[in-house]
Amino acid sequence: MFKDSHLSFEDYVSGQSPSRKRALSTKSSYEQNHLVRQHITDYLLYKFDWQFWVTFTFGYNPQLDEVLDVLYHSHHRIDQRLLKHSDLSMMKEEDRSKWLLFPEYAGRGLHYHGFIQLNTKPNLSESYKTEWWWMESALRNTVESMEGLLTDGGPITFKHYDRGHRQTDNLKMILYSMKEYGKGASHFDQDPSQDRFSYTVLSWADWKMTPIHRRSKNKVTEVAPRPDKVFPQSLETFFN
Repeated sequence: MFKDSHLSFEDYVSGQSPSRKRALSTKSSYEQNHLVRQHITDYLLYKFDWQFWVTFTFGYNPQLDEVLDVLYHSHHRIDQRLLKHSDLSMMKEEDRSKWLLFPEYAGRGLHYHGFIQLNTKPNLSESYKTEWWWMESALRNTVESMEGLLTDGGPITFKHYDRGHRQTDNLKMILYSMKEYGKGASHFDQDPSQDRFSYTVLSWADWKMTPIHRRSKNKVTEVAPRPDKVFPQSLETFFN
């Protein structure tokens, strides 16, 4: 049995009956979190056309803002590399990859699990047998370029896996990625600094993707700041 503290494999499968189509309104924060998780699971299984399951780690107890910066710049560099290895002269918004990432705090502190959808396919040369090998090289080079961006100097690592042919395997990847989902956001677990809902990353919404060209800037210092970044003197900081 594959199980986590909120939603097990068996629970999900048993919930696929017509009786599941009940009203979604509830006053229970636990039940609300459960329903949100089921909705996201459906979305990842049937609507979000991802090719890779990924995990990024950032050393011991990294700072959230720095981690989000690393992910944002990594997304930009991967898309820039995709453009270079494609027949496109520019990558429109709809051509850019989509990343859906979930935070987790257990163990050594903040790290992310998630799913990557490539909307532009790379041209595979003799150097890459499959898209997995292309992504392996792209992520490795990208991670190496991010070294030194974390205050604690922690190593940035990654693992990635192809989407499975069996839905049961894909479901296990999804449930594993969300095994802490809902923590920090309920009546009995109030910790806004670790709210997994708030710090979930949807690249197409949070990072407001714009077209990129082959000559677009690629260095971290030359790319525009992360659109959802909160600066010390911002109005959002004042009201919070």
